[in-house]
Amino acid sequence: MPEPDLSLDGAANEGTKINLNESNTTTVHLDLDESKAHLINSNGGAGGDRDDLKTAIIDPTSVSSDGELSFNGLGKEEVMRYANDPFWVRLRWILFILFWVGWLAMLVTAVVIIVLAPRCPPRPDLKWYQTETVYQVYPKSFKDSNDDGVGDFGGLTEKLSYITTDLGIKAIWISSFFVTDGKSSLGVIDHKDIDKSFGTTLDEFKGWLKKLRKEGMKVILDLIPNQTSKNHTWFLKSQQNDELYKDYYVWANAGGNLPNDWLTVDGKPAWTYDTSRGAWYFHQFSEDYPDLNLSNELVKTEIKDIMKFWMEAGVSGFHIDGVEYLVENPDVKVPDPDRSQTRNYVGTLSLLEELREVANAYSDKPGREKLLFGTVEHANNNFTQELWGSGDKKRLHIVAPILKDLSSACDAGCIKTTVDELLTDKDDQWLGIQLGNQNIPRIASRLEHNDGRFKSRLIVAHTLQLLLPGTPFNYYGDEFGQRNGNISSNKEMDNYRTPMQWNTQENAGFTGKDVKPWLPVSAEYKSDNVQASLAHFSDVTPFKAFKRLVKLRSRESFQWGKTMVCSPQDNLVIFTRKATRFPYFLTVINTGNGDVHVSPEELKCAPSKDEGQIVFHSRDKQLGETLDFSGQGLQLDPFDIVIIEFAAED
Repeated sequence: MPEPDLSLDGAANEGTKINLNESNTTTVHLDLDESKAHLINSNGGAGGDRDDLKTAIIDPTSVSSDGELSFNGLGKEEVMRYANDPFWVRLRWILFILFWVGWLAMLVTAVVIIVLAPRCPPRPDLKWYQTETVYQVYPKSFKDSNDDGVGDFGGLTEKLSYITTDLGIKAIWISSFFVTDGKSSLGVIDHKDIDKSFGTTLDEFKGWLKKLRKEGMKVILDLIPNQTSKNHTWFLKSQQNDELYKDYYVWANAGGNLPNDWLTVDGKPAWTYDTSRGAWYFHQFSEDYPDLNLSNELVKTEIKDIMKFWMEAGVSGFHIDGVEYLVENPDVKVPDPDRSQTRNYVGTLSLLEELREVANAYSDKPGREKLLFGTVEHANNNFTQELWGSGDKKRLHIVAPILKDLSSACDAGCIKTTVDELLTDKDDQWLGIQLGNQNIPRIASRLEHNDGRFKSRLIVAHTLQLLLPGTPFNYYGDEFGQRNGNISSNKEMDNYRTPMQWNTQENAGFTGKDVKPWLPVSAEYKSDNVQASLAHFSDVTPFKAFKRLVKLRSRESFQWGKTMVCSPQDNLVIFTRKATRFPYFLTVINTGNGDVHVSPEELKCAPSKDEGQIVFHSRDKQLGETLDFSGQGLQLDPFDIVIIEFAAED
């Protein structure tokens, strides 16, 4: 059949004319903007009329690759013919039921898994100051970097890695470095600046704080609210009876007689007459350090501003010095034969509540809580309990007694009594444990005896400090056994503040060989120093034991576990630390000079399992060994310490 004669005049757009010269039905496809124009000549005979030409626009997606129309689905009428067909009705119901059965099965399975799966062990919300060990630095004695004989900021920076890396400690307590009168750290004349002897500027120190905070370090400073130097601007103005400052200190008008019987901490009259003002001022310590009147709202505001200043600079907390002495009875006419008006006075508690509120206001994020803790030396037990506070009257985060009774004369009974006095079941009464500080004889010297075993006793002391409940505060040098100095002067406490002993060189590496240190180095520095402790071939030195105990303290049971203590023999102390669903520990200590055999029954005076693994031995024996206590006891040499780990219990 001949091809139809199709002629297309002009572009293929509206109005295009197509001539059909054949009478047969003809289909022509034109691309019009990607649509298909389907032109049909429906006249079956010759000479078909143009009116018989039909046009259909077809969706291109319905055209198959070979040009045939594809199936576009059933129409509504066709679908409805199957809607009520019994077969399809049954199929729909089966699928519907299977869907909901499957969904319910998955829900039940999920619930069963949740109910039967082992629960995660509970973890209390401990703050950084509860999990860290704190290292106290007395800056004048730590390290001299510029050979002027006085420890300084450069020396602290130089030796910071010793604290953080060698000891594994991330919190530092820097004793007072504020501008003073040069006589004592108690004699502050500017609480918001750094004494020039520390060798740095305030801006440099703030930058250092910022750097340490980024590294996860915490820095604690002393807060000294009880007294100032006589040379402080506040006192000079108070002497002149300045209207604003006249009541910044505790004054009494009593003519030529002492106002009352109040005494200093040394038992001397606590009043000194000031000729400039013609009145008596009160001082708990030396007459050079008058007591601030902390019942005065203006003075309290000053102390709060000091706290805010340092917290905004990046400080993580404060040690409140002389917490027992902060507030005295405002009525100076009241006699004080038992020190109840000037020490442990109730007004101190309300002051601490206000200071706690300031610290809380800056505790804005987890890990950035601001700490308030106080050392107590002369507080009675009732007052000590009140220092923590409770309910909505929170005071100190940590109360830190000094274990002054630990000495060479302290046997197992003494240790157990000391431990029992420390333990508390109240979650809001967190302890700090100090073996010493700059105001009392060093722990190593207190443990000395003619048997030459003071270092073994020191490891016992470190074990108690680091593994009992609470936060350990370690005084510089105590970790390796630095002893008191040999200074014969009227300043006895200088013997507890002698330079840090870094090595065997002259001046113990504290300062240059030809430099005179601000205090003489202790005579034993060649045997007791950091270098010797690090290089010692044995792992039983106090230093290495201290380091291992610091690491062991990070375990959950030592962080928050319950404690049980017993003493089945005169020279034997046993205690457990146990956190629910975590491995727990049994610590066995021989506190005497003789050998001790501990029977299986005695080991169970503090409940434990029959089988455990030795994770610490003060003489490095049997480490990693598994012991069966069902029929086997322990044999301990003098001052041996064994720590055994047991598997977690459900």
